Amino acid sequence: MFLNKKTIFSLVIILAWLFSIKSGVSFAQSNLNNFSITTEGAASLGVAQMVELAQPNVKDGSIVSSSTQGVVLSTIPYDPQVLGVVARDAAIIFSTNDVKNGVPVIPVGRVYLLVSTQNGIIKKGDEITTSTIPGVGVKATKDGYVLGVALDDYTDPNPSHIGKIALNLELHYFNAKPTLAGSLTDIFKFAILPTKQGPSPIFKYIVAAGVVLASIIFGFLSFGRTAAKGVEALGRNPAAGKIIQLGIIFNVAIVIAIVLAGLSVAFLILRL
Repeated sequence: MFLNKKTIFSLVIILAWLFSIKSGVSFAQSNLNNFSITTEGAASLGVAQMVELAQPNVKDGSIVSSSTQGVVLSTIPYDPQVLGVVARDAAIIFSTNDVKNGVPVIPVGRVYLLVSTQNGIIKKGDEITTSTIPGVGVKATKDGYVLGVALDDYTDPNPSHIGKIALNLELHYFNAKPTLAGSLTDIFKFAILPTKQGPSPIFKYIVAAGVVLASIIFGFLSFGRTAAKGVEALGRNPAAGKIIQLGIIFNVAIVIAIVLAGLSVAFLILRL
């Protein structure tokens, strides 16, 4: 039986596709062997990037953050500097030659996270944040940065025990009491709180412009009142003209100082 060109071409495409799948599986298995991975029945769903940590022997599910000492296990509650969660069972792992002794870290996705009941038992749907226990998450009970939402319960009554739950990882700011006054306060906290990306440039320009405008308005209002009173006093008592003029000059100097102070504060804000 003879095959036409179209059939042969189709067979070649199918064979190439099967070969690519086999190669991909072999490559993935090779990565797993290199990391000596042990999973708990399901892989984390996310894209991981190799990150070099300052501490050795970091466990899967540990929370890591950036610091002045490099990338370390997070030990600050409601840490805004979180980079992600260690996941050697990530679906996709990107690696470079620059990172020789790194671990894969997922910044966003479905991960397995080390947790404790230090802040109370964890129920499905609770917001999870960082804690004073290195690399371990706890239930969020107040406003601040959180890792994401728990997908499992964890009810071990002993807060010194460390367990593992599934988490929908997405770093964001959590408002524990969504009231109007609290929301306005939290918006301000969110804007000025330093993160690994730094404050928003737009927010810095808005604040700097507001400071300059406020100092100019305050300065001119103060000068206007002083000048009006000085002219009125000069009309009532011409003999005290020199003293009144010195007073006006002094107040002008104060206005200039206020405006310069506002400009200085604005410059410092822009340098943040």
